[in-house]
Amino acid sequence: MDGTAVVSVPVREQTQVAEARRKAVQLASPAGLGEQECARLALVVTEAATNILRHGGGGEILLDARSSGTSGEVTVIALDSGPGMANVQDCLRDGVTSGDSPGTGLGAIQRQSDHFDVYSKPGNGTAIVCGVRAGGGRSAPDLPGLEVGAVCLPRIGEAVSGDTWSVRVTDRGATLLLLCDGLGHGLGAADAADAARAGFRQSKERMPEPLVEDLHRALRGTRGAAVAVVRIEPVERRILFAGVGNIAGYFRSREGQARTVSQNGVVGHNMSKVKEYEYGYGGDLLAVFHSDGLSTKWDIDSYPGLATRHPTMIAAVLYRDFKRVRDDNLIVVLKTRDP
Repeated sequence: MDGTAVVSVPVREQTQVAEARRKAVQLASPAGLGEQECARLALVVTEAATNILRHGGGGEILLDARSSGTSGEVTVIALDSGPGMANVQDCLRDGVTSGDSPGTGLGAIQRQSDHFDVYSKPGNGTAIVCGVRAGGGRSAPDLPGLEVGAVCLPRIGEAVSGDTWSVRVTDRGATLLLLCDGLGHGLGAADAADAARAGFRQSKERMPEPLVEDLHRALRGTRGAAVAVVRIEPVERRILFAGVGNIAGYFRSREGQARTVSQNGVVGHNMSKVKEYEYGYGGDLLAVFHSDGLSTKWDIDSYPGLATRHPTMIAAVLYRDFKRVRDDNLIVVLKTRDP
């Protein structure tokens, strides 16, 4: 699973509703959606963007298209920082509205989506994560014992992102995660990110320390990057981490919480010997990794119930409230998946 940048559409005025719908429809075919699914996707995006304008005072639509074999999906993330909803279930009922609309928007989004979640905190906006899948089927589990969600976006004004991520599973069932922040932004940063992602996929190494060494060689000739490699072992309940540069990591479980340690340097240019750190965890795991496009001032406990949501929702809310608009943004969230 590779983490290419998603599409962002600001929603500040009415013409941008149509722009969001148009971009969503463009993503439908590459994701394998048929005519009926494309129509449902168009309706979902139209209603979500309209709700942002009517009730949220403006916001943003994020679109993420993925395909794997015969399955594919377009995920829609709708974000606003408006008044929020005191009772989400009431607002899902048709006819309930706080504005001059018929009150069918939120319910219509839920009905037309193959998966749907909404998180709203009074006084601090609303986030909706939903999606339309090819054939309307269920998506395959992300990773052995884990769920993953991410937001990866270029800096405003750039067509490509210098941030990227990738994940693969070893033959022993461990999950390997790459996070990369190409130096600077724009095409040069994106070239470094592409080289890191390719090196990660091609490397036969299964442990973070030698894998970062492989990436150091793969990024020579590029402008370099901050890189972290994470190995999660659900059976052993441990995390191995090796990082160089400004990739931050936080995780918590029933045994407590910790933040990862990264070394100074630039992968592909100047890097001292890589050091690998081991962290144990017990019970349910929540792990958040991000580039410096996200402020470190976030505190998930200030969002009641957010930690129980799917990783995509967690990443979306953190992005909305703590993104740095002058940089690329990368947030990857991992959670223990219920059996």
